[in-house]
Amino acid sequence: MTERLEVMTGRLLAVVTGLRVAARTALRCLGRGLGAAQTGQSMVEYAILAALIAVVAMVAVQALGGGIAQVFQNILGRISGIVT
Repeated sequence: MTERLEVMTGRLLAVVTGLRVAARTALRCLGRGLGAAQTGQSMVEYAILAALIAVVAMVAVQALGGGIAQVFQNILGRISGIVT
């Protein structure tokens, strides 16, 4: 059970790290673009990047959410067993 938790935690950490890097890059690009004249094409690129980040986040939560919830339920059950 501990190995499974470590694997799932590692996967979730990788997804979160990837999202942080993508968001930081997008914000950096957006920040640079705010000082310059924006063209319609640039704004569309930012919108596509933001939508892509949102889709990746949703897929990650859906893929890993059930397994992680089950792990926390198991932990809660064990803690409840110790306390009572």
